[in-house]
Amino acid sequence: MVSFDAGRFSGVIPGALAGGGVFLLGRSGLLPDPVMVGAFLFGGGLIAGLLTRGRVRDGAVAGAVCGVLAALIAAASTTFAANDPSVLSTFAFYALFFTGLLLPYNAIGGAAGRAVRSALQRDGAAGTDEGGGRRGIAVGTAAIVGLALAPGLLTIFTGLAFVSGLLSLLLVVAAPFVGGFIAGYASGGRPKDGLEAGFVAALFGIGPLAFIPLLLTALHDFGFTETFEGMVVIALVYLFTLLGTAGGVAGAFARQSSGEGVGNGGAS
Repeated sequence: MVSFDAGRFSGVIPGALAGGGVFLLGRSGLLPDPVMVGAFLFGGGLIAGLLTRGRVRDGAVAGAVCGVLAALIAAASTTFAANDPSVLSTFAFYALFFTGLLLPYNAIGGAAGRAVRSALQRDGAAGTDEGGGRRGIAVGTAAIVGLALAPGLLTIFTGLAFVSGLLSLLLVVAAPFVGGFIAGYASGGRPKDGLEAGFVAALFGIGPLAFIPLLLTALHDFGFTETFEGMVVIALVYLFTLLGTAGGVAGAFARQSSGEGVGNGGAS
């Protein structure tokens, strides 16, 4: 459903090698932990976006793909260093962990890199994103963050912890789907566009939500993997990505069914 043309993903391999290289330098002690973590999370995606032709959304998707490849490099390195006899299971665990960790931040880095490239070249390529698609992703992202934070705000202002707890369970499912639906509906009537828009909105939405617990636990030798909070955050990344993508496809189908078809947002 996604077009893997060379121009659109031209920055993926360089970005992945850069992200994996930063991880290896950090593990060898040649980079301070805060520098390594920041560069590892965003650097590969930023490079992928800078080298990617197309739209800002293309940069985000390229950054996400770059994140998966960089995660495999980090997982292989960590597995080798662990000297665990269960090589396959250890590699699978770290591959899932690092992929969940890198997906949202490399996607954000990829979008930023593509926007920077467009600004430097003044080629207007990022402007080929039709306004409806861009606005849809922005509004969808805001909806995800807002709905996910609503239970916490309710507890702060009302003290109804039990009610906000029940609301949290509901919104964990509803937030990414609603945000993805908004992004997919605005992107046009094609399922491919809805899939990509929902995917990007979900990653953009989960990024800010996961950042605070990530900072609190991941700055020292990736202890994030050893904490319950860390594993919950990674699980939420996958859940939000799946539900946001599904919401995006549903939004595209809903727009198509409404008779609007592929409108102006379809090229976004």
